[in-house]
Amino acid sequence: MSFLTIIAVLILGIVMFSIGFATKKKWIKLLSIIPLAISLWQIAILFSIGYG
Repeated sequence: MSFLTIIAVLILGIVMFSIGFATKKKWIKLLSIIPLAISLWQIAILFSIGYG
């Protein structure tokens, strides 16, 4: 994943979470965990490459 793709997925997850919070739909909040987890995992891998 490129850095821009990681940031786009992170923004998508944040937007989905905020929509779920605003509409009080629990399933949207749960679904937003997937892009948030993917993007945070990729950021962790990206930074670990620099220190490895």
